Amino acid sequence: MARLLKPTSALSFLFNTRSVLLLADLCGLISSLGLALLLRVTIGEGSLSPSLYFHLGGAIPFFLLLYAALELYPGVFLPPHVELKRLSLGSSLGFAFLNLLIFLGKQGEMYSRFVLIGGWLLSVFLVPLARYGVRTLCAKRAWWGYPVLLLAPENRIADTLVIFREQRRRGLYITGVVTLKEGETASDASLSLHLAALARPETGERLAALAKAYPGSMALVLTEDLPPQTRQEIIPLITKYFHRILVRTSAFWLRQSSLRIAFLPCGQVLTLRQNLLDPARMRVKRLLDIVFCLAGGIVLILIIPVIALCIRLESKGPIFFRHARIGSGGKIIRIFKFRTMVADAEERLRATLDADQALREEWEATQKLSRDPRLTRVGAFLRASSLDELPQIFNVLKGEMSLVGPRPVPLHEEALYGDAFELYCRVKPGITGLWQISGRNDISYAKRLETVYEYVYNWSVWLDIYIIMRTVPVVLSGKGAY
Repeated sequence: MARLLKPTSALSFLFNTRSVLLLADLCGLISSLGLALLLRVTIGEGSLSPSLYFHLGGAIPFFLLLYAALELYPGVFLPPHVELKRLSLGSSLGFAFLNLLIFLGKQGEMYSRFVLIGGWLLSVFLVPLARYGVRTLCAKRAWWGYPVLLLAPENRIADTLVIFREQRRRGLYITGVVTLKEGETASDASLSLHLAALARPETGERLAALAKAYPGSMALVLTEDLPPQTRQEIIPLITKYFHRILVRTSAFWLRQSSLRIAFLPCGQVLTLRQNLLDPARMRVKRLLDIVFCLAGGIVLILIIPVIALCIRLESKGPIFFRHARIGSGGKIIRIFKFRTMVADAEERLRATLDADQALREEWEATQKLSRDPRLTRVGAFLRASSLDELPQIFNVLKGEMSLVGPRPVPLHEEALYGDAFELYCRVKPGITGLWQISGRNDISYAKRLETVYEYVYNWSVWLDIYIIMRTVPVVLSGKGAY
């Protein structure tokens, strides 16, 4: 197979992933200090010399060194919430160092505390935002990211290519594909590797040719469908020719950002940290729920009368709708929602499914209908804007739900969850979560279950913060909401 993307090497000294991310961080830091200074000049009292703050620019390289020490250049292997955590940590340490220099230089009275504290708080938000913007803008550029040579069985290739194209902004792209074949066909001249011939010299020659044809590429090997013996043979062989080898496994319990390698007297081991069993972290999660929900409750009080009036004017029935869902530990809870359906919703659903086979198949596959006949016009708007979920703030304040968590499971879907149901019951369901920012109703049911595994195994406070930040643009776009 020919290369899928070919970087423009002529401009690589100017445009590359590291330099552009560094520039984004620089812009984020300067914007943070500049905006804090502008706010201080606008609303502050007393004299202030803006030119004085230009001297603080000398400390910015230290911020960038901190980011580099935290492995943020390029940071392509970091999960988004881990990148957010490290950026926030780097910015906080940088401003702490800046304040220390001002203190030791006995210049505390010259600089405004408002500017310094405001610049720090804004940097925690603006630096990640600048990175996100740069990733989005550069995602389609040929020079963006690092090449990956994919070695996989034929049945795994198509899905992997789609995933990499959709996540192009993260900074990795498939530059070529090598098909791993179980059989052995000496005359096969296609770009493939025959597993039955791994021990032969010509196999090494082919790998050497691939490394030369795709210089600087990392090798991604999908081992899910390979026999254990083949896995043990192919990985050491590939290490002879590629500087970095990425191996994917199918075990969900291994897909954790907390996964680390440790060395014990008995040998090398994998360490897994389960944050959901840490009482201190769970108290922080609960505190975040209360703070965000109280802030959201103010908005809810203002818009409830408007939504209530619209619902009542279009159709008879209650303003709120309570639906039985499965909560933490398998306990049945009743979640609050604004009513979005007609009064005889269940009867209309049965009649629709009986009359239309295509809709019946869609319902059986996803438990959703993209054109749901039960929705009122106001209800369709509430669904598209996700405003129908706002009353669940009351469930969060009661402790039945969390602001972030897996999608609340209806009672009739318990059997569909299979092995994922036990994991689901470990946490409280959330108003938003990985499902909501991963495509919502546009993704398959199997992918929805994968988000449960990913959230439970990788939960951290920073993952919740990342999901909350990503929820805003997703809700505004209306993607997958029906």
